[in-house]
Amino acid sequence: MVENKYRKGKIMKKHSRIKNLDKFLEKFIEPLDFVNLITPGAIKVGKGKGETLKVTYGREIFQGLGDIVVGCKLNATSGNSNQEVFVSTSSPLKVKKLILQINLDKK
Repeated sequence: MVENKYRKGKIMKKHSRIKNLDKFLEKFIEPLDFVNLITPGAIKVGKGKGETLKVTYGREIFQGLGDIVVGCKLNATSGNSNQEVFVSTSSPLKVKKLILQINLDKK
């Protein structure tokens, strides 16, 4: 298999990632069988405080006229940095349940 310099397993490495996002994705999202590809977007600066990573479910992503679900979007925040994470999956609702459960367990 040819090694891709922009990909490690299911995670694309084109953009840098906010603090602790790699660990989160490798531990919780990458091992899922129904996840094909994880693509972190560009980092944006917000107005938040603190250094704790928080990942929330954004929305489903549709292809074409909106009848084919191709994945979902997650929102990651750490300090004043925000980053969207696009997940190519056949089961976005399973990803949503997992993210909600992780956030409940942290409380």
